[in-house]
Order: sequence, then structure tokens, then C-alpha cells
Amino acid sequence: MNNKKRDRLDVIRASSKFNSKKGQITVFIILGILMLLALTLVIVLKTDVVSFKSEEVILTEKGKVENFITTCMDKIGDEALFAIGVQGGYIDVPQDLTTADLSLRVSPMNVIPYWAYGANTNIPSLLQIKDRIDEYMEENLRDCLFDMEAFQETYDLIEKSDITSDTQIVDKQVIFKVHWDVEINNKAGEVVSEVINHQVESPVKLKRLRDLAEKIVFSELDSLKLEDIAQDLIALEHPDVPVAGFEMSCNKKTWNTKKVEETLMDLLRVNIKQLKIKGTDVIDFPDAYYPEFKDGLTYYENHYQWDLGADYKAPDTSVVFNFDSTYPRIFAVTPVSGSKMKSSQLGTGNALSLVCIQTWKFTYDLIFPVVVSVRDETTGYDFNIALTVHLLQNNPNRGEKTIRPSYIVPSDTSDEYCKDRIIPMTVKTYELVENGKGVSYREDLGDVGLSFTCLRYTCELENTEYDFNNLGFAGISTNFPYCVGGILRGEKENYKENFVRVVTANNKEVELDLVPLIPIPKNKIKIIKHQFLSKDFPLGAGEELSPDEVAIVKLKFTGTNNTQNELTHEINFIESKEIDQKIVDKDMIELLAFADFDYHVEINLLNEDNFLGGYIGSWTAPWVALENTDEIIFHVLAKDKPSDDETIDLLFNLEELSKVVPPPEIKTKQD
Repeated sequence: MNNKKRDRLDVIRASSKFNSKKGQITVFIILGILMLLALTLVIVLKTDVVSFKSEEVILTEKGKVENFITTCMDKIGDEALFAIGVQGGYIDVPQDLTTADLSLRVSPMNVIPYWAYGANTNIPSLLQIKDRIDEYMEENLRDCLFDMEAFQETYDLIEKSDITSDTQIVDKQVIFKVHWDVEINNKAGEVVSEVINHQVESPVKLKRLRDLAEKIVFSELDSLKLEDIAQDLIALEHPDVPVAGFEMSCNKKTWNTKKVEETLMDLLRVNIKQLKIKGTDVIDFPDAYYPEFKDGLTYYENHYQWDLGADYKAPDTSVVFNFDSTYPRIFAVTPVSGSKMKSSQLGTGNALSLVCIQTWKFTYDLIFPVVVSVRDETTGYDFNIALTVHLLQNNPNRGEKTIRPSYIVPSDTSDEYCKDRIIPMTVKTYELVENGKGVSYREDLGDVGLSFTCLRYTCELENTEYDFNNLGFAGISTNFPYCVGGILRGEKENYKENFVRVVTANNKEVELDLVPLIPIPKNKIKIIKHQFLSKDFPLGAGEELSPDEVAIVKLKFTGTNNTQNELTHEINFIESKEIDQKIVDKDMIELLAFADFDYHVEINLLNEDNFLGGYIGSWTAPWVALENTDEIIFHVLAKDKPSDDETIDLLFNLEELSKVVPPPEIKTKQD
């Protein structure tokens, strides 16, 4: 019994051991299955994450609707910001600002209101700009949404409130906020969404750009920086923009006023673009990279870097200043004669004159606009403003809005006057040669430049044609503006400028004669002096002038008594070794051409304050020799260090004493 009991116990134990092992195996199997399931799940999930694409997101109906609205807010907001940037803080520029004095039209579609005109300012505040954006959003958001075909095909919109925009213009962005209570239904009439508040953001730093533009304006009003630059460009004494100077010559210097204006405008256009604002993202002038040029560029460092304050910084921002010669402007210069600026002559050319000097002093009045573009370099967004620059008599002056009325020559006003050409007239141009001693002819002459001046207005007309429209005359038929006492001028190279007074009238004919000239280079003129020895042996051998001697030469043809047209022509020049050879090489004297002309010759020879002699007599310049001129020699008598009595004798008896002096002579290329 005991043995059986023991055997059963052994079986039980064995069975228990088996069962224990079986339980352990079961646990391991279950754990294995769980691990396998977990691994499978991880693999599945991982696969899903890796292969996920954003476009596969299926928006809810509510999400779709809100996306439609925010898309329109982005679009309308961008439109508003673009217009604000292009037009200086305005989306729609008010009509009262689109006048010539209050805005600059840069294209047929866009104007930029002046933030500063003279001493007056018109600067939109940040609140005003916000209000304009809000108004634009409120007026256009609804239309944008209904213009979206996908929205109209799918949804119906029920408005429960008006659109209220509350744009926030902060330092680094613009936040568009809209309150609009709307119910969106699908085509089945089911409510998809109820949306009240909407928001989108723009990275444009509008506040920073607007504030910088305002800072520039107030700095300009205080420092007159742009006026200083314009003043400096005038003071450069560009050859085609004269200010003040003198030249040893008896020939008047002339400048075409229109060319002077165009040259000055080009100088402004090129140089104003070089202006930079310190503290912004600027490209340094070359000396920063090429120290060897530093001395030469110091002027630009000092004058073309605008300091708005020692601590001013505007990172990721740049400023560009622009003036275009097509912008409207007011330009005036004093003194002016018609379309010409002319020098004045010191010295009368007589024996008592010390020197014959051309002097000039011109003053300029100028009003012109400058566009200032402030750029956010991170987004490429530009904010544009305009302001005017004012010079009065060469000096900065923003306090004077109008130019001197006595001398005003506003290009835009002249243009307006010249556009009103309603009176048809004919101009005929001729070449006139008349020497008063047998030669007299008048022939058709084409390619004459014409201008018509009436009071302060000057109109450039067409050039004449040799055979106008095959009508058999040289001239033009064109329309003139109305004028009671106008002046018609004709100009052509190597001809004397001429003018006639004109009262405009329908179908009137006007004739204009131009006298031909032959230019003789100044370096082909020579003065030879002969010492006055005594009345018995008056002349010594010829010699050139000493370095300290000056000869003042005057030639005059007067045909008043002998010619039908009362022609006159006068030539004045100076001969001296002290004159820069570069000036001599460029200078010309102009004698009458195509016939022999008789000139009265008067030459005064001077040494500092002393009258040394000269020549007075008549001279016939033969055309056959003149057109082949290689050199013209004028002879004078002279007395070195004359006593007071000798000086008086020379002064009062020069014409008689000159009879023993050789007359002027022409050496030709064949000689």
C-alpha cells in the first residue's frame, strides 16, 4: 500500500513537473506571439509613416471651407500690400493728390504721392495705412470667395454678420484678422461649418519700411541732403553747365539752354543713385576694398552716405534713390536770351581797354522729384515714396514753392504752350551773300534749325528742307502757337544766327536770311610786331609778341550804307602766349564767306597796364585766299617802355602811323 502510494506520489510529482514545464512553454509561446504581433504592428506603422504624403491628407468639410477663406485673405492682403508699397501708403490714391503738385505719375496706372513738397509734408500714419488695408479687405474678401469656382460648385454661404477687418502692422510682419460670421452649407442643405474669426500672416516688414521712409523725409527737411547734392553737381563747372567764369577772348561764349538742362538732368540721374543710407544693407564704395583709391573717393564717402543718426541700424533693409530725366520738373536759368545763354564782354576793344575778357555768371532755379524705394531684403518687398528737391538761385531753398516769375522757363509749361500749335504758317530760308561792292545773291538754304520764342516760352520747330514737299522752296509749312510779338530764330553750322520778329497769322509767309561764315582756327592767327623807331625810319624788323604782351583784335564789316540788307559782322579775339594752348587749339574766329569783304581792323597792343601800340586800318579779305588759308598774319607797330608823351602820341596818331605798317596778309596752303 505504501509502495503504491509512493508510486502515485511520484507520478503526481512527475506530472507536476511536466505540467510546470508545460505552463512555462505556454507562457513563452504567448510572449512570442505578442512580440510577433508587436513587431508586425511596428512595421506596419513605420511603413505608413515613411510613405505618408501631405497631399494625401483629406481635409474635413470644415477644413476645406476655412482654407477657401484664408486663401482669399492671403490674396487680398497681398494685393493691398503691393499697392501700399507702390503708391507710398495708398491703395487708391485720392483724386485731390493726383494733381501735378501733390503726386508724381510714374506710369499711366500708378502715381506716388509726395510725402514732402517744398516745406510741406503729407505722410500717411501707420493707422491710416491699417485703415486702408482693412477697407480693402472688407470690400474684396466676399467677391474673392464667390469668384472661386470650386467653392460655388460645392457650397452655399449664409452671412450672419458683416466682414470686419482688424489688420495688425507689427515690427516684423503684418497680421490680417477678419471677423466674419458665416454659415457654410453643402448642396444638400447640410451645415458644413460655422466660421467667425479668421487669421493669416505676411512676413512683410511694412512698419519698419514705413518708419524708415518717414525718417528719411524729416532728415531731408532738416539737412537738405538732396539739395546739397544738386548744388554740388551744378558747382562742378561741367563744360555744358556753366556757372561763373571768365575767358580771355573777345568772342562771346554761348550755350544752348536746352542742352544745359539735359546735361544737368543726366548728372542728377547718374549721381543721385549713388546715395546710400548708413545703417542699412549698403554696398560700400570701392575704397573699402581698394584702399589705394581711398583719397579719390573721400568725397563720395562724405557726401553720398546719408547719416540718419549715429546709432541708426536697419538690418536686412536697403534704400535706393532714383531720379529719371523723364520726370516732370521746373528748370530756369538767369540770364538767358531766347534759347541761348551768353557771356558778357569786359573791355570795349578800344585803345583804353586793358584786356578783352568774356565773363559769365548764371544762377539756376530747379524743382525736381526723387523716388525713394525702401526694400525689405528678406522678402523683396519695396515701399516707395516721392519728394521734391528745390534750388533757388543755385542755393537749397525748400521754403520757396515757386520760381522767380521774371525768368521762369518751366519745361512742362513751355511744352503745354508749344502743343497748342494751331496757326498754319510757312517759313522760307535763304543763304544771303552781299559784300556791298558787286556781289549780291540769295539762294535757297535747307536744314536750318528753327525755334520760336514768345515771352518766356520757347518752342523748337522742325528743320527746314531744301525742297519742301517738292514745292520748289527751302523751308517748312507748319503750325505755330499764337503770339503777337514772337521771335523766329534760325541756326545752322557755319552761318550767322539770325532772327525776325513775327506776329502769327493764318497762312502767313516768313522769310529768314542766314549769312555764311568760314571758320578759321585760332592757332592759324599770328601777330607780328614792329618796333617804332622814329618818324624818319618808323619800323624795325618783325618779331613775335613777348610772353607778357597781349594783342586785342577787332575786325568789323559794316555794310549798312552799301548793302540792301544792312549786314554787319564783327570778330573780336585776343592773342597772347599766356592763353592756354588747349583753348587756342579749340577756338575759332569766323569771317564772312563766298565773297571779298572789307573789314575795319583795330588792334591794341598792351603790356600789363601799358599801351604799347597797335594798328588801325582797312583790310580786304580775298575769298580765293581765305578759303585756302594756312595762316593769317596781322602786323602792329610797338614802342617798348614808352614815355607818357610817347604813349599819348601813339594813342592819338595810331591810325596815321599805321599807314607804314604792312596790312594783314593771308598765307595759303599753296604758298
